[in-house]
Amino acid sequence: PSAYRYKYIKASGMLKLVEGPNNGSREAPKYIPVQRGMENVLVSNGWSFLDPDESEPISAFDLDAANEEGQYKPKWGLSKICDGSSVKLSSLGYNLQRQSYEDIIEASRRVGVTSQAKKVLLEGGTDQPNIQLTNNGYDFSAGTLQSKSFLPEGIFMCAIGFGSVPLFSTADLPPSILSASAGWLSFERPIADDHVELIHPDKLDLDQRIEVVDARTGCHVGHYFGSDGFCINASALNFVPLEKISGDHSKECMDVIGPFSWRSFPEDVAVKNDSKQPAIIPSHEMLRKVILSKVEKEEIILGAGCFWHVEFALRRIPGVIDTVAGYAGGTLPYPTYKDICSGTTGHAEVVKVVFDPTVCDTGKLIDCWLAMHDPTVVRAHGKRARETGQYRSCAFVSNEKMKKIASDTMKTCQQQLGKELSSEVKLLTTNGFWAAEERHQRHDERRRSVELYTLSFEQWLLKYGRRSAPVTGSSESIRAEHFDDLDDGMARMMI
Repeated sequence: PSAYRYKYIKASGMLKLVEGPNNGSREAPKYIPVQRGMENVLVSNGWSFLDPDESEPISAFDLDAANEEGQYKPKWGLSKICDGSSVKLSSLGYNLQRQSYEDIIEASRRVGVTSQAKKVLLEGGTDQPNIQLTNNGYDFSAGTLQSKSFLPEGIFMCAIGFGSVPLFSTADLPPSILSASAGWLSFERPIADDHVELIHPDKLDLDQRIEVVDARTGCHVGHYFGSDGFCINASALNFVPLEKISGDHSKECMDVIGPFSWRSFPEDVAVKNDSKQPAIIPSHEMLRKVILSKVEKEEIILGAGCFWHVEFALRRIPGVIDTVAGYAGGTLPYPTYKDICSGTTGHAEVVKVVFDPTVCDTGKLIDCWLAMHDPTVVRAHGKRARETGQYRSCAFVSNEKMKKIASDTMKTCQQQLGKELSSEVKLLTTNGFWAAEERHQRHDERRRSVELYTLSFEQWLLKYGRRSAPVTGSSESIRAEHFDDLDDGMARMMI
């Protein structure tokens, strides 16, 4: 053919090159913007990266180079190569990846780990009978409990280890706990079967007891006696009470963290009359109450393009408790999707993220946000325009501390990319966030009908911190397309 043929793409509002002459003439741009107000985008940015729709990155000449230009790579994501096995999630969402011997020994040297706890956990020792004192000072011996006239509620965790997993709950203590005949702390069952490991003895061993170890650290905590339950050394555990016990001067457990993945954490399910709806297991209900009472949740609102895709990606980050798609940064109260698409309200499509900072600190979450899109000014046009764009790069934070963390992280990003950022960081004002309509909530999760599982930070960065291989837009990767000559969506132009 002697002419270049372009097809109008409604989703992007651009003309896409589908056919050109084979006479060695100069290369034509693969995409040409035709939307009002964007006529000079290609020229003013030197054929720079254009991406009207986050789901289909495109560029004028070389998409691969443009991707690389705006791709932020946090240092923590460069230090490891994910092999697909860096996270082993439990049935309750905790990370059961076995800790190294060096990490366990380091954890055992922390202030607050008693010599008796070390003897039991590291050397396989046993507590003296009738002394049921936890590592952090809670006494569960029969005499002490009888004098208090009540059994404290809470959960038990291994006394050694970073990010300990919950092992047992007071909901599973047997009635004999108040009997003087109970020489050791005993439980009818663990809080989750996969949170402990049972080590069966060799047939030739003199000691035929089944050893119980913490699945996260591999440390010895006690023994399993079948129908008689679990006999556990109290000194090997830290007790985390649901409520602070009046007059109790026991040491607090300082390393209580939430689950790695809240997708698998027990839901808030009340006992219902509907027989089809099972009631939550008592020990799981206790775990939920304790963790929610201890974890200091934080919130941040992030915008990085279409909130459908942004929410789907953010929900897979460790420590993210909940997300809500919505609108922020505009002037109209109670905006609708139709309102913001008009381009007159100043709202951006955003996602409110509720997260556990002990699992995902604010700086790392900001890193993920900057890595999942191109925050540079080269893309701040049209729907991505600063201050007004529906798909603009923006973050709304709840306090000055969080704002400083975000600003510092953005400086690091800007230094690495060597370009000015268009991202804005502001304090969230009263009524500054409006939840989007129900049809927009967890949109991709529902439409794709997939099970949403949490990734490790490194896995997440590999999946969402870089763009997929291009299909169109670069000279190396453009593919021949078949089209119908009768397609009235074709545009014929002479370049």
